[in-house]
Amino acid sequence: CADVGFAGRQPMIDFDRDTALTQKMLDVLNLRAKVAQHNIANQNTPGFKRYEVKFEELLQQQMQRGGELSSVEPEVSRDESGAPGQNNVKMVEETATLDKVLLLQEFMTRRAGSYFGTLNRAIFGR
Repeated sequence: CADVGFAGRQPMIDFDRDTALTQKMLDVLNLRAKVAQHNIANQNTPGFKRYEVKFEELLQQQMQRGGELSSVEPEVSRDESGAPGQNNVKMVEETATLDKVLLLQEFMTRRAGSYFGTLNRAIFGR
């Protein structure tokens, strides 16, 4: 994540990589919100099994392997927990997921805005 310019200087931030990861996170959060909304829409459907999005675990595995983080894709899978034929959607958990998504989207959006503000100041001096 760093590019060393001169010996003895602090590493520079790799803005392209950072921006790509920010965009990826915003895409994952959007997907997670859609999945939670789909689960909520089916909360009264008999036998419906909720879906979930896996991403952070996959990202962590890729980091441990030293691979490219932007190549990690989220996985949507079915949560088969609970008795067969029984709906496993819990409204409290789905709304909590939507609340977390909202907070993280705001954080990631501000992070991207800060990056582009820095570019604007570098280019235009303001």
